[in-house]
Amino acid sequence: MKLSLRARITATVSITVLLACVIMGINCIMVSRGVTRDDSDEILTLLSQTKIEELNRTIEKIEQSVDSLSDITISTIDDFDKFKEDGDYVEDCSKSLEVTTNNLALNTQGALCAYIRYNPDFTDPTSGIFLSKSGDEFEFLTPTDFSTYDPSDLAHVGWYYIPVQAGEPIWMDPYLNENINVYMISYVVPIFIDDTSVGIVGMDVDFSEIENLVSDTKVFETGYAYLLNSENNILCHKDYETGTSLEEVLPQEYKVITNEDNEGKVLVAGENSLIYTTLNNGMKLVVTVPEKELLSSTNSLSFKIIKMACFALILAIVFAIFISGTISNPIKKLTHIIQKTAELDFASDMNSGMLEKRGDEIGDMALAISGMRGRLEDMVRSIDSSCNALNESIAHLQSSSDGVAEIAESNSAFTEELAAGVSEAGAAIENVQDNLSKINDSARSIEKLSKEGRGISGEIMKRAMALRESTKDASNKTRNMYENVKANAEQALLKSKAVDQINALTNAIDDISSQTSLLALNASIEAARAGEAGKGFAVVATEISHLAQQTSETVSNINKIVGDVNNAMEEMAQCLDASIDFMGDTVLEDYEEFGKVSEQYKLDAAVIEENMVNVNAAIMDLSGNLEEIKESVDGITNTVNEAGIGINEIANSTTDMAAQMGQNKDDVDSSTENIQTLTDIVEQFQIV
Repeated sequence: MKLSLRARITATVSITVLLACVIMGINCIMVSRGVTRDDSDEILTLLSQTKIEELNRTIEKIEQSVDSLSDITISTIDDFDKFKEDGDYVEDCSKSLEVTTNNLALNTQGALCAYIRYNPDFTDPTSGIFLSKSGDEFEFLTPTDFSTYDPSDLAHVGWYYIPVQAGEPIWMDPYLNENINVYMISYVVPIFIDDTSVGIVGMDVDFSEIENLVSDTKVFETGYAYLLNSENNILCHKDYETGTSLEEVLPQEYKVITNEDNEGKVLVAGENSLIYTTLNNGMKLVVTVPEKELLSSTNSLSFKIIKMACFALILAIVFAIFISGTISNPIKKLTHIIQKTAELDFASDMNSGMLEKRGDEIGDMALAISGMRGRLEDMVRSIDSSCNALNESIAHLQSSSDGVAEIAESNSAFTEELAAGVSEAGAAIENVQDNLSKINDSARSIEKLSKEGRGISGEIMKRAMALRESTKDASNKTRNMYENVKANAEQALLKSKAVDQINALTNAIDDISSQTSLLALNASIEAARAGEAGKGFAVVATEISHLAQQTSETVSNINKIVGDVNNAMEEMAQCLDASIDFMGDTVLEDYEEFGKVSEQYKLDAAVIEENMVNVNAAIMDLSGNLEEIKESVDGITNTVNEAGIGINEIANSTTDMAAQMGQNKDDVDSSTENIQTLTDIVEQFQIV
């Protein structure tokens, strides 16, 4: 897009002012944000320190009360050995501590319970003191019975065993006392004498005493504070319940708080800014406020800076328009003079004298343009005189060039026709030569194929011989196998007749068994007649009878097995007969047929080899004839090519001469046209 000088100057000034405003605005905004951030950080730090001091004072009062009671308890037990063994002495110590315990509980703000509990390992399970607030006073109640709970039951007796195991004072996490429906927090001090646990001294305080100090914290509009225990679990928070893990609900703030190097520093965690400080009892107070509230004043100041920048930009644009007008108007007048020069109008201009008198760069430009116009006017006059002299010289050159051009054109046309004829002859000979080359290549291909055919026929013959030999070997092996199988089958059939002898033997054994049974029967009869004297013989007779019976059963089983063997031998004999018939009638005949086929393959391969030899001989003769023809054609081709080259050289020389003469003529014509053009240009100048 084309812009005027005035528009460019206006845009340049406006952009410069805009950039200056933007840079200054950004700088001011950054400075204001830094100041605001420092002020906000200071406010958060002071507020956090103030709140920490209040909480520490509250905590210290509770700790002082319990620590004082602990010291008094230790001083009261002046005979620790007796304390471990004498229950009455333990009771006396407790009574002497009741008044002190009650007074300390009354003087501790928020105290709900105060207690002294002794080690149940050497005292009564309910020994000690337990005061619970009732109205404005404290009443003495029976302490928890340790015998009803296991030491590992931390849910009920952890308030005792956790401090004892830790060996140091402990602030327990807040818990709900369901009896009075109040959240309480406990401070417990373990008591040791001669490195032996005596018990604990503790006090339960209404957690609201601490919680109110935290919840009353207000930062800017919506900022607040919350309290964590040493394990970063929430003790009091406006949005989350006691015991909630900070990592689960506010992971970004958790990441900042778990870094010990961040303590006491104002840092950004997500959309909030926060500062945390650790109390004397290990709890952490966190003060947090939304980041947008900290920067609210900065945003207001930024808006004011933007309005001031816009106002400055508008003033800069008005000033730029005025300044650009004073610069662009003289330039427009110079442009008008330059346009007249471009139109070849060298008449004097009324604005030229005024512009030349200016003492700035525009005056220098006007003087330079005036000098340029004078020099151009002198150049036009010189061109006009040169054109007249050049016209006379060109007329003589043109007349001589026309005659030479006609002769060169005639000679060039004749040589071109001759060169074309020679080229056609050379092309025809090259075509014949290409065809001969193709025939020669084909002959070589046929020769190669014939050689391959001879090789293949040889391979066929070798395979036929191998097939005949393998067929002969297989036939011999099959015939030998046939003879062996036949002989083995006959021998097996002869041996199978031995089964008949087993039948004869079993019949003999069966007869013996029958006679043995009859003999046993007679022996039994005789034994019965003999009475008592024949009882032993009767036993023998009975055993002989059993033996005869078993022999009979065995003979029956043998007969059955022999029958199965006879059936199997008959089936095997049938199978052997079928196998022998198949090998004799079918297999041997097939092998004989294979031998005949392999012999025929051998004869066919010999015929193919003979034909390939004849083809190869014919191809060799053809290749020799083609080589002779090709040599003759090559000689003719070389002769024609040499003649064509000579003619082409003559034609090229003639053509170059004609072209040169034509170029001379073109140069003459071009010079004439240029002279006419210069003449026309000179006529366009308006010289006064």
